[in-house]
Order: sequence, then C-alpha cells, then structure tokens
Amino acid sequence: KKFLWLLLLLLFTGFIFFNSSLPAETSYKASGLLASGLTADAAIGDPMPVDRLEARLRKLAHFVEFAVLAMIMVNTFISWRVSNRVASGYILFGLAVAVADEYIQLSVPGRTAQVTDIVLDFCGVFINGCAAKYGCGAKNSAAKYNNKIRCK
Repeated sequence: KKFLWLLLLLLFTGFIFFNSSLPAETSYKASGLLASGLTADAAIGDPMPVDRLEARLRKLAHFVEFAVLAMIMVNTFISWRVSNRVASGYILFGLAVAVADEYIQLSVPGRTAQVTDIVLDFCGVFINGCAAKYGCGAKNSAAKYNNKIRCK
C-alpha cells in the first residue's frame, strides 16, 4: 500500500508538470470550454463574462491541484510511517513543486511564471495538508488520539 501512495505521488506530480508544459493555447482552450459551459448553465442573474470566469477558474485550478497533491503527500508520509516532524516537510515539497511548476512554464510558448500562482499553489498545499494531517472527521480524530496530537 505504501508503494501505491508513493507511485500516486509521483504520477500526480508528473501530471502537474505535464499541465505546465502544455502551450498556452491548449491550456486556455480547456479552461475556456469549462467557463463557457458554466456561463451557459447560469440561470440566475447576469452571467459573469467568460474571460473573467476563465481567469478565476484557472486560479481555482491551481489551488485545487495542489490541495490534492497535499492529500496524496500526507497519505504517502503516513503509509511510510514518517514522524510528524519530518512529515511537515510536505509543505517544503509542495513549495518546491510549485516553484518547479512555474519554472517549467517559462520555457513554454505563451506561458509565463507568476508569483501569485506559486502563492495559490502553496495555499492549497498548506491548507489541505493541515486539514488532512490535523483532522477533519472521525478517522483523523482517532489518529490524533493515537498520536497524541493536540489541535486548537
């Protein structure tokens, strides 16, 4: 099971880097298609312009992508029985992946590296990593009790 989590971590990190290597035109098509679909389905009030919605969806995607990465990292560290102090390194690993992700985009046509994207990525890692590590739900409450972790 621990090798499965490690493999999933490597594959998902590769998925993040693959998305960064896509040319801007390809990347914008995917988010534009989603934004168009969402505005077409909006039934209440004035729909947000597609370009504004697309920009917000792209930023949300950064956060969600790295929140999922954090969940996978925490589960990988748990499955390998890494101590809590060392496991906090998931934050540094997440930050390193975020910086590498933006660095890859520097060499991709039409793409740029943005500090705001690194901040969003880091927030996804930090918030979801803390939630996964320190507990939401009964399973994590039992883990907190067994590991004598105190949450405030």
